[in-house]
Amino acid sequence: MKILDKRPADPRLSWNRRGGVVLTALLGRVDREVTFTRLVELTKLTVEDVRRQVVRFTKIKLLSRRTDLDEFPAKDYFTLSESNVVRARSLLQLIDDAELRDLVEERGLDIDVAYGRFLERQPYPVALGKALRDVRKDLGWSLVDVEALVPASMATLSNYERGITLPTLIMVAELALRYGVDAVDLIVYATCHSKPDKRVQRLRIADPTFRAVLTHQFATHDQHEFARPKIRRRQQSITKAS
Repeated sequence: MKILDKRPADPRLSWNRRGGVVLTALLGRVDREVTFTRLVELTKLTVEDVRRQVVRFTKIKLLSRRTDLDEFPAKDYFTLSESNVVRARSLLQLIDDAELRDLVEERGLDIDVAYGRFLERQPYPVALGKALRDVRKDLGWSLVDVEALVPASMATLSNYERGITLPTLIMVAELALRYGVDAVDLIVYATCHSKPDKRVQRLRIADPTFRAVLTHQFATHDQHEFARPKIRRRQQSITKAS
């Protein structure tokens, strides 16, 4: 006889929010094996819900699975490795909303702990600026040193690092080349450490690199739109003066 889980369905528990609850639980236990039974206890989801989510995340190689056949009945263990943490947090960002946070809190889980220092509520240009500054300082370089290597003035480089202006992706690649780092790592890091862009979330892009590129492009568009009235006023002032 099949035992049915008669837990009442919660209308807030969409497919993706179930995944968000599972990810939150696993992100609090990185590099630790978690049994299937323990995962059900932590998430307070139905057995079938948890089964579907671990199958989902195992198929995309986010989780590793080990089955202990020496035990009876055999036990399944799931592990979220450190190498997959950024990817898992990127997926969690896609799902993150007020209802997911309520669901997680009701289960005694903490989504902010799951994010760690990964998610900070700062604008993308600020996060990218901090990443650029940190890399430069790790090298022991000054802005004067960098100015000699790239086609940008010291004032422009300073504006990049303070998040006042946003470098083009080409300039990010140029700086990354000089710093000896991966340009993709810079923009993915900045995206993960900044306030999620709702326009990117709406597109539901799971790949962290593509999401980072879109975040950068939207932020660039926003800065251009913000600057446009100032440019227009400046042009009007020049016209009146002439």
